[in-house]
Amino acid sequence: MTDLPGVILAGGRATRMGGGDKGLRLLAGQTLMTHVIQRLAPQCGPLAINANGDPARWSAFGLPVLPDTLPDWPGPLAGVLAGLDWAATLGAPAIITAAADTPFLPDDLVARLQAAAGSTGLALAASPDATGTLQRHPTFGLWPTALRHDLRAALEGGLRKIIRWTDAHQAGTAIFDATPSDPFFNVNTPDDLALAERLLTPQRVWGITGTKNAGKTGLVERLVTLMTAQGLTLSTIKHAHHAADTDHPGTDSFRHRTAGARQVILSSPSRWALMHELRDAPEPTLADHLARLSPVDLILIEGYKSDPHPKIECHRPETGEPLLAPDNPTIHAVASTGQPAHLALPLFHLDDTATIAAFIRDKVGL
Repeated sequence: MTDLPGVILAGGRATRMGGGDKGLRLLAGQTLMTHVIQRLAPQCGPLAINANGDPARWSAFGLPVLPDTLPDWPGPLAGVLAGLDWAATLGAPAIITAAADTPFLPDDLVARLQAAAGSTGLALAASPDATGTLQRHPTFGLWPTALRHDLRAALEGGLRKIIRWTDAHQAGTAIFDATPSDPFFNVNTPDDLALAERLLTPQRVWGITGTKNAGKTGLVERLVTLMTAQGLTLSTIKHAHHAADTDHPGTDSFRHRTAGARQVILSSPSRWALMHELRDAPEPTLADHLARLSPVDLILIEGYKSDPHPKIECHRPETGEPLLAPDNPTIHAVASTGQPAHLALPLFHLDDTATIAAFIRDKVGL
């Protein structure tokens, strides 16, 4: 089954966005609808838009506009039904649906849905949420045309819950990874739109690694000071192998946290901090932390020597510790107080902050 018709569901009323058509909101200079079309079109045959109201507002996309065939905004299933009726006129055995407010939908959505189809040919996409709980995304599905009459009868009978209907028809589940970000992230609010802009902006990341007492923190501090003076914006991530604590016994926030609060925000006129207690949950990955940061010119990472981002190794021969670089291909240069033998990488003096900064800037394109 290939080249199935695709239907982009844009029939919602966007109340959390202040009304209007979310698909016409701009993201990185293009409408959300354009982002969805660019990702879905290579995977499908003909495309159509499910939307209500004046179809002329979608004319720029040159696609058929399919209004709901049932009154009173019965929800996304009505858009699916409109798409199935359209597909029947094309002689297509099924359709693929996607939401108009999801600019990062997977490039392999169609293939994965087809592979996961249940006994009726129906499948929905799913991905884990922040807690690891699998969440199905019912606006992303593979829908057999043969089920359209059953769906119409269910909607006319008052059905509005998509999952209830798909479960009754043995829908399969195509599970997608949600790291570093969920491909089904949808833009519901202005804050979501701002987050989507961040997700489209590639992060420039560079690591500072080395053994204990090699001078990592000192180099990070000097680099941040110098590059900030050069007009760049920087953020840092530091990994600790021990139970690091940013709070102290006796403070109000410490009392909140030790009483059992899962998260504590400490806010003041000059800064704020969020403390999250894992309480035996797995430690977040570096990718998880990077996804939390606001856009900046450069992120410096201290530690995480086994992660794949590029790094400079700090080295002090006087500590007696060997270099990591010979066995770590992610290390691109060494900053040392000595002259390591048989080193095939660029070598800088550990205190030559300006040259190290220029090397990093060149490598990340700054």
